[in-house]
Amino acid sequence: MRTRFFIIPMIFLVFVLVCGCTSPSTSPVTPAQTTMIPSVTTMAPVVSPPTSLLTDMAALDQAYIPVLALTTQNDAVGSRKSMDTLLTKWNAFKGTYYTAMPQDPQWKPDLDTVDATINSANARINEGNLSAAHAGLEQFRLTMLDLRTRNKIDYFIDNLTRFHAPMETIVLAALDKTPDKVDVATIRQAYPDAVKKWNAVKSGKIDATLYGFTPDKLAQIQSLMANQTRALDNLGAALDSGNTTTIGTAAVAIKGPFSILFSSFGKFPA
Repeated sequence: MRTRFFIIPMIFLVFVLVCGCTSPSTSPVTPAQTTMIPSVTTMAPVVSPPTSLLTDMAALDQAYIPVLALTTQNDAVGSRKSMDTLLTKWNAFKGTYYTAMPQDPQWKPDLDTVDATINSANARINEGNLSAAHAGLEQFRLTMLDLRTRNKIDYFIDNLTRFHAPMETIVLAALDKTPDKVDVATIRQAYPDAVKKWNAVKSGKIDATLYGFTPDKLAQIQSLMANQTRALDNLGAALDSGNTTTIGTAAVAIKGPFSILFSSFGKFPA
């Protein structure tokens, strides 16, 4: 896979307390001197997203990831089959959740953006332009990341998407470059951020039920994460060595484990 890729919102309960006040008086209160308490205005309830939202987001990503991977592998048949699955999943998702978050004015525009992204990529696949389809599909994961972050939806794959940005910077600084052309300064600058965001991935919780993972599948993913950790540690050691050739090799090597890990969350066509 090429390097470019990939709940509940906090609800504030507002309590309005309106109290009537009377002026101090030394005279006894007669029955006619009643205290008037204004009525409390009933506020419209804030709508919570359906409890199935996370499950359907996971199913959507399981359909999205294969299209992203197969388009960059120039697999026309696989890209077509996986896009058909994504279109079905997406149309059902949008139909169910388009009005699910009325408190977020950007919710509908974001879903419209994803809709346009998927349909444009579908058109590129129909044309046989898989590279353009892949490039366009990058927007899917970024828009969904913004949507979930804004609504404080904790979602494991978003940690992978956040890590991808500094990882991509590091890889591109060395990819297809001779040792004397490796941009070591850029790699050094991006490395701490990559480590920080990778640590967020490692500390995140993978809900096996959400993705339908068996114990064996979950163990495989943990092994893939360990591979990524080793690749980053190797890059750190290379940076400490100062050897440009070693740095370049180690920088490019952090791509493979991530691509395999990210793809493991997809359901690929048979």
